[in-house]
Amino acid sequence: MNTLFEKIKQAIKDDFYDVAERQKQANPISLLNQYLRESEAEVKKAAKLIERQKLLRDEFYKEWQHVDKMAEKRKEQGEIALKAGAEDLSEIALREQAEYEERAERLKLAYNNSVNQLEELEYKYREMKLKLKDMHMKRLELMGQENVVLMKNKMNRVLKETEFGIPAENMESVGKLFEREEKKANDEYEISIFDARIQQLAKEMNKQDTGELRDNS
Repeated sequence: MNTLFEKIKQAIKDDFYDVAERQKQANPISLLNQYLRESEAEVKKAAKLIERQKLLRDEFYKEWQHVDKMAEKRKEQGEIALKAGAEDLSEIALREQAEYEERAERLKLAYNNSVNQLEELEYKYREMKLKLKDMHMKRLELMGQENVVLMKNKMNRVLKETEFGIPAENMESVGKLFEREEKKANDEYEISIFDARIQQLAKEMNKQDTGELRDNS
C-alpha cells in the first residue's frame, strides 16, 4: 500500500514539474535565458580554442625557427667540409640541409596557416561577444516589456473590478439586487408599523368600549 501510495505521489509530482517546465519554456524570457546560457558556454569554448590556437602557432614558429637554423648550420658545415676536401661529409651536410629546408618550408606554411586561423577565430570570437551583448540588451528589453504587460493587466483588473472583487459590468445587477433588498426591508418595516398601529388602535377602541359599558352599568 505504501509503495503504491509513493508511486501515485511521485506521478503527481512528476506531472506538476512537467507542467511547470512547459510553462517555463513557453515564457519568452525563460527561452532567452536558456539560449543566453548556451551562448555563454559557447563563447567560453571559443576562448579556450583561441588559447590553444595561440599555443599551436607559437609551437609552429618555434619549430620552424629551429629547423631553419639547422638548415643554415648544415649549409655552413657543408661549405667547411667541401673546402677541407671532405666530400663525404660535405654530401651528408648538403643532404641534411635540403631535408631541413624542406621541413622548414612546411613548418613556415603551417605557421602562416595557424596565424590566419587564429585571426579568423579571434574575429568570430569578437562577433560572438557582440552578439551576446545584444542578447543581454534584448533580454532587458523583454523584461521591461513583461513588466509593462503585467502592470497593465493588473491595472485592467483594478479598473474592471470593485473593492469587493466584483466585475464592473456586474455592478448594475448587484445594485438592482441591493435595491430589491432595500425595498423588501422597507416594505417589511412599513408592514410592521402598520400592524403595530392597528393593534394600538384596537386596544384603544377596546378600552373605550369597556369604559362605556361601565358607565351604563
